[in-house]
Amino acid sequence: MSNIGSISLGPVQAYLSGVARADARGGVPASVNIPTVSEATEAVQRIAQVRGADGVVGLGSDYRKTALASGLNVMWRVEVMAWGTAVLRAAEPREAP
Repeated sequence: MSNIGSISLGPVQAYLSGVARADARGGVPASVNIPTVSEATEAVQRIAQVRGADGVVGLGSDYRKTALASGLNVMWRVEVMAWGTAVLRAAEPREAP
């Protein structure tokens, strides 16, 4: 969505995080507890819709994972943040008869 001819409703952002035990090789496992970038961007879209916006422009995201080690157990903490600007399409001007 282009921001030309749109009214800005302000910034929107979503922050998701999760923790999961490392797999046998020590990597981040595929888990329902681990958020993804697509889930975070979908959350931003939903937040914008709740505010009455038609869409989001300038959508960006950040994905970070941190190993949390205690003894022999390794856990991964994954944080995903997405942001953008909620916009409302301006009404089309009507032509004069």
